[in-house]
Amino acid sequence: MSSNRRSPEALLRRVRSAGPRGLTAAASRRTTEPLRARARAWRLSRNPLTVGGDELRRALGGLELADALRGSALRALPTVAAFERSLDGLDDDSRRDLLGRADAIVAHRYDLLGSGPTDLGEEIDWSADFLHGYRWPMKHSRLLPANVPGADVKMPWELSRCQHLPLLSAAFRVSGEEIYLDELGAQLTSWIEANPVEFGVNWICTMDVAIRAANWVAALVIAAPEAAARPWAERVAGSLLLHGRFIRANPEWAPIRSNHYLSDVVGLLVVSALFAAGQEGRGWHEWATGELLAEMEHEVREDGCSHEASIPYHRLVTELFLCGTQVVESTGAALPPSYSERLELMLDFVAAYTRPDGLAPQVGDNDDGRFLPLDDYARADPRSHLHLFRQAGRTPPPAPGSTAFPRGGYYVLRAGEIFLFVRCGDTGLGGQGGHAHNDQLSFELCHRGEALVEDPGAYRYAPDARLRKLFRSTSFHATLLPDGEEQNPIPEPPRFPFGDRTRAEAIEWSPDAPRPSFVGRHHGFEHLQEPVEYQRHFELDPTASRLTIVDRVAGTASHRLEWTFPLAPSHGIAAGEGRADVEFAATRMAIQAPEVDFEVVEGLYSPRYGARESRPFLCGRARSTPGEQTFRFEIQLSDRVEGGV
Repeated sequence: MSSNRRSPEALLRRVRSAGPRGLTAAASRRTTEPLRARARAWRLSRNPLTVGGDELRRALGGLELADALRGSALRALPTVAAFERSLDGLDDDSRRDLLGRADAIVAHRYDLLGSGPTDLGEEIDWSADFLHGYRWPMKHSRLLPANVPGADVKMPWELSRCQHLPLLSAAFRVSGEEIYLDELGAQLTSWIEANPVEFGVNWICTMDVAIRAANWVAALVIAAPEAAARPWAERVAGSLLLHGRFIRANPEWAPIRSNHYLSDVVGLLVVSALFAAGQEGRGWHEWATGELLAEMEHEVREDGCSHEASIPYHRLVTELFLCGTQVVESTGAALPPSYSERLELMLDFVAAYTRPDGLAPQVGDNDDGRFLPLDDYARADPRSHLHLFRQAGRTPPPAPGSTAFPRGGYYVLRAGEIFLFVRCGDTGLGGQGGHAHNDQLSFELCHRGEALVEDPGAYRYAPDARLRKLFRSTSFHATLLPDGEEQNPIPEPPRFPFGDRTRAEAIEWSPDAPRPSFVGRHHGFEHLQEPVEYQRHFELDPTASRLTIVDRVAGTASHRLEWTFPLAPSHGIAAGEGRADVEFAATRMAIQAPEVDFEVVEGLYSPRYGARESRPFLCGRARSTPGEQTFRFEIQLSDRVEGGV
């Protein structure tokens, strides 16, 4: 049967034959890329990517699947091995907790990214944002938009990372109940059937392909050898081979790279460990090892900070490097000392920024991203990063003293019973600032292990553009806001890039003085028609349990000034002219600032991606005069007395 319709290949050849005449290079790319995708989709619809038995055996180097899983794959994942050892020693309460979480997975009941426990029904729809009621169509992934108004693509991506599957394997290992192994096979088979390679929302982002593959490998390792003997095991192993090929063919490389590309590399390393006896797996391992070394130089600064200007993303990047390192070292290879030293600095940074309550400041974006959460899935507080030390095979070190990370732009002051975390640096990613917030010269404050002033977090990236911008805004951080102006322009969601108009810089760092101090400034308000220069001085007096903040504001005109203090949960607040008093669970915080009027406004706080709660913000207001002016905040900390504010 003939047709006058041209095939996608014919259309593509026609565009190519036209040459550059009449087309700019950009227009040509815009035209040919969809045609290439349509041509690819047309071919794959007729010849889907599959792996036959002989091809899989060659990829496994002749090994039985169970031997590859319990051999090279397990050796490459010491975190999984440690998890298995912990399963063998569970007490009754821990066993019940594990089986309860696994039972929820068997029932297809998930709590993802703020959804609350949700029943997904008998058949899981892997392509749906079940929270916002949108489903991505089954088209070639290059023809699908990730961002759709009214939906959050992270919902199907997060579900399809399959980080819940190792819990099913763990439940099977602990209980011996076949229901968990059956559900593991059913979900893997369901996912493969519903997501043909390269088709659908779950093949748009290579990072998620890589994380999914790593968690499949972990789940199979824990459930082996029994899982390897199931009829579905060969199909799953073949899909893992296709996952590896997809990652290698579609890495998210760019001149300025982030956790996405690193996830691609580390995910491929994990897959290569399963196929280590085959030529293809060895090639993947060699390539990914070189990229891992290069990414340490590219993504991590000399002081051990990730270059993405986000504490939560530093956690993810550290986990990725730890896992990648362990895969490489499992082969007996030695990594260069410079690489290992920088990885140690990454852990030093984690120890430094961890607050006395064990949680991390939520500076910058936060999507709760993990690589191999294993037993942490569905129960760990994403604000705790101490699991990184467990993954590194060590106990968390004692809290260090005051520490500066000038390349990352973070300063930690510890004196007496006061913890102060200050943000003062660039917006990351070579000035692109993908995960930065308008938080320059903001701070977090703790007293005797209790949080008092803390960053509100990030909430979610979509679909609410207003809230996305609000959580990134200057007014949502403990810093100065003149005339309602932002430190840096905030792009309209879903865009992430974030400029660096602030060009924040440290002026003075005195951690060892009797009164440790830090002075910094930024230039984010010097673009105004009537420019504002801004400098901030922090000083701790451990003997008096006092923090003093002095803000210097200079300009040729009068400006309306606002200060925000996002508060931790409190028992009472009194605010007025020149003074504010806040009663926390164990601490009383009294702020005196003679020229500032205080009031309490309604704010928001996000403890994890997709979740938010009301929190009080203490807001200070004043009017500056032309010339140079200082505003002094004396913050006195003491034990709370019942019947206070």
